Amino acid sequence: MTDDGKQSIRGKIREQKTALIQEEILAAAAKLIAERGFRAVTVDDISSEIGYTKSIVYYYMANKNEILWRIFEEIDTAYARGLDGVFKGGGSHTEILEAIVRMHCMNVLSRREWATIYNRDENELTEEQRKIVDANRRRYNKRIQELYQEGVRAGDFRDTPPVIAVSCVIGACNWLYTWFKPNGSYSAEQIAREYSKQLIEGVVA
Repeated sequence: MTDDGKQSIRGKIREQKTALIQEEILAAAAKLIAERGFRAVTVDDISSEIGYTKSIVYYYMANKNEILWRIFEEIDTAYARGLDGVFKGGGSHTEILEAIVRMHCMNVLSRREWATIYNRDENELTEEQRKIVDANRRRYNKRIQELYQEGVRAGDFRDTPPVIAVSCVIGACNWLYTWFKPNGSYSAEQIAREYSKQLIEGVVA
């Protein structure tokens, strides 16, 4: 193997290690921030949670703001990819909207701590970061609103202003984190499935 090949392998290993440690940091931070609130959590708390020194956390993350921002970025990315996947799957307007609801619910339910932060702590971001989050949210909602409008024209959905209909549907999904219990009577999959049925019944023509 050439020296360039060895360096390439070492570089990939370093990248994988960095990604793994950053994910550990984000998971620990999300747990603590969801429980206590962003301002009550320190880098010392995060490092203690995962058994690292504070210097290691600072090596991989510049500061608390970067940690919070990465959480928001990952959530927005997950929603965008999920939406892409649903649209690529195709189907009728009703089937696609139902799949979007299930996807959105599962994102909230499978990462409750992250959803708590996303829906509660946006004001802790910088002004520029808030603008990016807002733009991502508008882009996400607009794609669903366009689907809804197409469904209205096709006679599949009630002739409700798309912004109202979509805000109602997605808003209901967003608040699942406030009451869902992983060890409760219903699984995340059951809740997502039933939510998709109930919410779609409210918009079909």
